[in-house]
Amino acid sequence: MILDLERPKLSLQQLNALPPAEFHKTFENVIECWPEAAIFCSALLPFKSFDAMIAAFENYLERLPGDTKLKILKLYPDLAGKMLDTNQLSEDSTIEHASVGLDNLSPEDKKKLTDLNESYKIKFGFPFVVCVREASKFEVILRSVSERIHHTVEQELEIALGEVKKICRLRILQLVDNL
Repeated sequence: MILDLERPKLSLQQLNALPPAEFHKTFENVIECWPEAAIFCSALLPFKSFDAMIAAFENYLERLPGDTKLKILKLYPDLAGKMLDTNQLSEDSTIEHASVGLDNLSPEDKKKLTDLNESYKIKFGFPFVVCVREASKFEVILRSVSERIHHTVEQELEIALGEVKKICRLRILQLVDNL
């Protein structure tokens, strides 16, 4: 898989001039494997700022029914899981995994994380979702899943959705020139 790290970033003017199909293609994975968000948000063009665009994606998420939010959470891959091992992650997830070394864990650390992921999924019915680029270190991720596994389902749904919003914001900022 070739990672497109050299893609030129869009200015606000360029973003607002995108035809809907190009907007969809550009932002289709800011919410993991959920292009419907980009389709919905393209109808809100033009945006006054990148912050307004990010808010549009966040508001889109907030307004979804609970069962749809759960579907979205289930689309996120297990951290350092089978999809990583078999090169099936999205380009964005591949970059995010590599940014904290999840693609290069020791067998012991991989087993710890895999076991915690499985326990988490059994309890909550969806994978552990965390914005790894904000967590920044494997130890922080391990501590986070170890703490969050004690929450209620309602608490975790809210926290996980907040993590999806963080991931979405960072993915958008990778695509735009926010200077």
